[in-house]
Amino acid sequence: MKKYIQSFSLFLLLFSAVNLQALDIDYSLLNKPAPIFEFAKLSDNEVLKLSDYKGKLVLINFWASWCGPCRAEIPTLENLQEEYQAKNFRVIGVAVESKEDAQAFLKDKKLNYPSVYSEGEGIKELLKKYGNPDQVLPFSVLLSPKQDIMAIYPGIISKNKMQRVLNRLLGGI
Repeated sequence: MKKYIQSFSLFLLLFSAVNLQALDIDYSLLNKPAPIFEFAKLSDNEVLKLSDYKGKLVLINFWASWCGPCRAEIPTLENLQEEYQAKNFRVIGVAVESKEDAQAFLKDKKLNYPSVYSEGEGIKELLKKYGNPDQVLPFSVLLSPKQDIMAIYPGIISKNKMQRVLNRLLGGI
C-alpha cells in the first residue's frame, strides 16, 4: 500500500508539472507596468488600491476557496508576509470568487495580509492582463516597487524559492 501511495504521489507531481508547462502564461509582460486595480477588501469593505503599494515589493496572489492548492499555499504567504514585512514586502490576496464564498472560507482565519475579491468578467480580464488567460489558480505575480511585473508564478509558490528571491531583492534579513 505504501508503494502504491508513493507511486500515485509521484504521478500527481509529474502530471501537475507537465500541465503547468502546457499553460498559456504570457511571460512577455515581465518588466512591464502592472495593470492597476481597486477592489473591496474582504475584511472591512474598504477599497484597496494597488497604487497605494507603490514603493513596496508586492506579491499578488490570485486564489479561491474551492482551490485546494490555494488553500495549502496560504500559510506560506502568511509566513513570507510576517518574515519580510519590515523589509517593505507585502502580499495582497485576490479571491477569484464571490465575496460570500471567500468570507465564509476566511471566517476562522486571521490573515496577516489584505485580501480582496472580484468575480465574473472583471476578474477574468484582470487575470488575462496579468498573463493568465487560462485562469490557473493559484497564480501569483511579483511586482517591483515601481509596480513593474518582475516574476510570474503559476501554481503553488515554494517558500524556500520565494525566500531566496526575497533575500536577493531585499538584501536578506
